[in-house]
Amino acid sequence: SGKNNFLCLMPNPRWTHDRKLTKTHLGVVGVDEAGRGCLAGPVVAGAVILPSPFFGDAKNRKLTAEMNDSKQFDEKKRESLYSRVLELAENKVLFGATGKASVEEIEEHNIVGATCLAMQRAMDAASCKYAGLWKPELTSSMELFENNRDQGKDWIVLVDGRPMKKLPYKHAGLVKGDTKSLAIAMASMLAKVSRDRFMRELHNQFPEFGFNSNKGYGAPFHLRALRECGQTEHHRPRFLRNLLSDTKNTARNQEQSQLSLL
Repeated sequence: SGKNNFLCLMPNPRWTHDRKLTKTHLGVVGVDEAGRGCLAGPVVAGAVILPSPFFGDAKNRKLTAEMNDSKQFDEKKRESLYSRVLELAENKVLFGATGKASVEEIEEHNIVGATCLAMQRAMDAASCKYAGLWKPELTSSMELFENNRDQGKDWIVLVDGRPMKKLPYKHAGLVKGDTKSLAIAMASMLAKVSRDRFMRELHNQFPEFGFNSNKGYGAPFHLRALRECGQTEHHRPRFLRNLLSDTKNTARNQEQSQLSLL
């Protein structure tokens, strides 16, 4: 408990980063995804809205003292921090939601297009929960941009990583944003825990793939099961095609290098 008290006294750099942004903006919206590089399952995005008043309450700073990139925690800790985000959302001090894109949509739009779809859905759902007090702005909408300029302040939307050209909403990219921005770290928590829970449910149907531990990533156990059992309807055909072609290319390269030795 002494360690936790010490953590609460230390300013979380992600809190400090976003609080500074609220000096010139109405609030910060963080967006992140989970499952982009998986061989199976949907891609899930999280969006979290932190209005400026959120940073005026020291209690919120204490409650988010440990918040960081979701990948840095074990499952038990992630679940605990996820519950904390939900608790803050229930108290209406922040607003968050998730959105997902299916395996079929990943096949149709490729993973980048599908990730942008999931992000759009998460942003739309979060905006609804905030009763439209923050609305995603279309990047092409000059009229909305002019309206915001008249108000003097607008919102800043931060997406983890580089800007997404296929995401039609106005945003800025922040590389390694889940370690820099509180809103993105919280969005990453929503996305990762929601997706992990879905993959654990999938494990009950397909235990031979070990989805409860690999969450659909290409772990050796998962790859072995794919070879032995074939794919399920939850696998991503486009990803598996790439994987198979990579395997063939590797085999071909090895053959060629052996021939060159003869």
